[in-house]
Amino acid sequence: MAAPDTVTIHPDGWRSVAAKPTPEALKAFYAREYFQASHGTYAADYTATERAHRALTADTLLAAVAKARGLAGGRLLEVGCGEGWLLAAAEGAGYEVRGLDSSEDGLKRFHPALLARVTFGDAFENLERLIDDGACFEVVALEHVLEHVLDPEALLRRLPRLIAPGGAAAITVPNDFSPLQRLAHESGLIDREFWVAPPQHLNYFDAPSLRQFLTRLGFEVRLGYASFPIDWFLFHPGSNYVANPAAGKPAHRARMAIDLMLAEQGMEAYLALGEALYGCGAGRSLTVIAAPPA
Repeated sequence: MAAPDTVTIHPDGWRSVAAKPTPEALKAFYAREYFQASHGTYAADYTATERAHRALTADTLLAAVAKARGLAGGRLLEVGCGEGWLLAAAEGAGYEVRGLDSSEDGLKRFHPALLARVTFGDAFENLERLIDDGACFEVVALEHVLEHVLDPEALLRRLPRLIAPGGAAAITVPNDFSPLQRLAHESGLIDREFWVAPPQHLNYFDAPSLRQFLTRLGFEVRLGYASFPIDWFLFHPGSNYVANPAAGKPAHRARMAIDLMLAEQGMEAYLALGEALYGCGAGRSLTVIAAPPA
């Protein structure tokens, strides 16, 4: 486990790094470096398979939102819209879309037609402007946002003022400090908690802590699902991408091939598998669809 002075455990069970960057340093990192230097899962370009997999990820979130709400369509705001894959999928599904992000580089590269519908700059400041303007959305999506921000609770507390009656928040985070990761570390299959990675990731959630965090803030979690459990690959020496970084790209290609094959069975079956993984605390990422406090 991480040293006690490295990671703080909050009452809801989620964790954060103890030594956080200043707001100015974090803003500079995302505005000037994140997309440009291909941090995280972002890259200068993608293969046809990678593009198809990103489209599948977006379609799955929209299907989960529709299942949780009992209907689809309306206005969708994505906070941290990145390269625009979800915005593009939502627009194609009939949503009226808007986005917020700190940098335009990712969107400009892959979905430049959406630039006019995205506001760039500090997310907190732009959210406050939307609230002051009386903006309202049926869906507010935060895909891989909470792990990056200095104060995830302050961000979540703003959302109810933006969500229309009957609407929902769609929140995706990495599944970190999961039972599977802890088992891999305790068994000596990996020599470090590789998911603790500031300044990119400052906050860490697993399925129970994410639900408890949202529930404490008054949200009703209506549906949860998880992404492909690539961490399972850590348990075979030929695919352990932490012990052997050269195995990382083959593991990623295998993940995408299996995911796309499973999705051929239909979105209903594919989403049901994701819900089952979430229920077991497995999967590399967790997504919840939650109704805001009344």
